[in-house]
Amino acid sequence: MIEENFCLTHFDGLSLQCTLRVPRQPSRLVIVAPGFLGFKDWGFFPFLSQRLCLAGFAALSFSHALCGVRENPLEITDVQAFSNNSTTQELKDWDLILDAVLVGRLPHTEKIRLNSFGIVGHSRGGSYGILMASRIPQIQSLVAWGAIQTFQRYDAATQRQWREAGTWKAASDASGRKLQLSVQALDALERNRDRLDVLRAMRELNIPVLLLHGREDQRVKLAEGQTIWQCANPFLSRFHIIESAGHTFRTPHPLGTPSQPLIEAVQETVRWFERTLPVVGRAR
Repeated sequence: MIEENFCLTHFDGLSLQCTLRVPRQPSRLVIVAPGFLGFKDWGFFPFLSQRLCLAGFAALSFSHALCGVRENPLEITDVQAFSNNSTTQELKDWDLILDAVLVGRLPHTEKIRLNSFGIVGHSRGGSYGILMASRIPQIQSLVAWGAIQTFQRYDAATQRQWREAGTWKAASDASGRKLQLSVQALDALERNRDRLDVLRAMRELNIPVLLLHGREDQRVKLAEGQTIWQCANPFLSRFHIIESAGHTFRTPHPLGTPSQPLIEAVQETVRWFERTLPVVGRAR
């Protein structure tokens, strides 16, 4: 396995930190996408990427430009950058990633077949994958873990308080510092309403899609995943429930010993890509 860290940079200077893992033989690519509060070195993403690579796929993982991770790859420390993030910025990040893939602006492209590739994403990362697959024909297979059916997740009262305060508390980091989003993140949801229509995008897809969902997911309820599934092509897609699993499949950060729900999610993901995105040169 070859593993290389690199950056992709926007015209305005913002950069996406990326890791590419490539097997020795020519391989097809799978993009590994984080969700909200996630980044490429969080919890299960390195484990998932390594398992994909060991199965014969090149795995490209990335962190959004304004996710707040800087020198320490395991922690959000740049709270100012985090506060400036929005779906507008994340859509730009996706455009940068996909442009780099489609024009072959990646390390070790001589080892990767880029005419068709897959995406596996967690939470809103999976939903972004659905959106991207609806407009990029080279995306030929998709796996979404705990995907959200809508990016608009704030009721009227929360939105009103957010606008009055100018910020909204998203979470707290390990040291207790508040991770807040500015009101521009709320504005971006309105501006991008059409581009963020997950259910419409799912209805338009004509590629294999695997939806994985933890039965005990309290952050993104099982019913939400089932709603997405109802919009999928039933002849090409599958909805798989993982028992005793929440939104992160019982994964701590940093990852120690992988949980059984996580192992099941990874195994199902690898099998899906092996069936729907055949490894180059491997007999079937």
